[in-house]
Amino acid sequence: MNELEKLRCEIDEIDSQLLPLFLKRMECSKKVADYKKKNSLPVLDKARENEILNEKAASVSPDKASFVRAFFSSIMSISRKAQRQLLSDNNLKNSLFEGFDQCGLKTNPTVVFQGVAGANSETALMKIFGNDTNRINVMTFAETLDSLQEEKADYAVLPFENSSTGSISGVFDLLENRDLYIVSEVDVSITHCLVAPKGATLDTIRQIYSHEQGYLQCKEFFKNYPKMKFSAYHNTALAAKYVAGLNDASIAAIADKRTAEIYGLEVLAENISTNQNNVTRFVAIAKRGIMNEKCNKISVILTLPNESGALCQILSEFKNSGLNLVKIESRPLCDKNFEYMFFIDFEGNLLDKDVQNVISAIQESTTSLKILGNYHTVGSLSERQ
Repeated sequence: MNELEKLRCEIDEIDSQLLPLFLKRMECSKKVADYKKKNSLPVLDKARENEILNEKAASVSPDKASFVRAFFSSIMSISRKAQRQLLSDNNLKNSLFEGFDQCGLKTNPTVVFQGVAGANSETALMKIFGNDTNRINVMTFAETLDSLQEEKADYAVLPFENSSTGSISGVFDLLENRDLYIVSEVDVSITHCLVAPKGATLDTIRQIYSHEQGYLQCKEFFKNYPKMKFSAYHNTALAAKYVAGLNDASIAAIADKRTAEIYGLEVLAENISTNQNNVTRFVAIAKRGIMNEKCNKISVILTLPNESGALCQILSEFKNSGLNLVKIESRPLCDKNFEYMFFIDFEGNLLDKDVQNVISAIQESTTSLKILGNYHTVGSLSERQ
């Protein structure tokens, strides 16, 4: 037996002593959970845990303090998870779930979108709810959500994220401050073209109108045409409609072929996106969230205390639960300099007790938490029936 094998045997012996002590601790933790349940106490006592961790770290030499803290922190996390499982019967009583109904999407809804006929938001709307869906359109993202809250529509459809340029920050900011929920999402392939009135050519164009996102997604193309100047417009479909009305051979818009056909414009250049696999994620939003067996994705928005390890604590809850975290993004808080909110997407269903346990765990470690929605990606109306 070489030296490494001897050391491994020694570790195995130590582990064999640790295991029964760990199981004994878990039995004691179960009794603590029973007590907390009877007395309506929270699982996490953060002040006590910090006190214990500081005490354990101070009892060893400084070079070992971080390892001791991590060791006991892991044990406490496992203990909290076990306690939450024992207390999970009460999880759906959590106020975070009060905005949700155990149902699916409505049939024959009215849906509002931003823009005009031909907008990518309209395409997303049709993919989620069907081509014949009753729809209304408005000019801005804010008006879209206003229409929903004023009950002029059952759902609103908005762009949420682009594969090339990232999140649509204006939509994130609006959802943060409104009591609304994501109930579905769909990916729409975006094929940008340069479109203009009949008679125009690439040589005649001097001005381009588009939503800023559309222009950013095509910046490499426009490097070859430095004489073309960009002006921001509400969205690509509205830009195409505006350019059609001007009927000026020096003015073009960024839009897709369907939009160009609707407004009688010619395509001067096709597929001008920098990323040829250009996809935008759209979400359907409602006044009430939904919970059903099809939902497999959850979005939350949270803020954290401004202290060391706060984000690490949240991420460890996902790791320990085995839930797949698919996105995390920070956004600055408007009223606090250099402090942030976090948007997180992860796979799961709110009807799952393990998911409820994780959400309860996250709630204990945040200064604020909102579930933005539980939903799944759809391709057409038939997929949700």
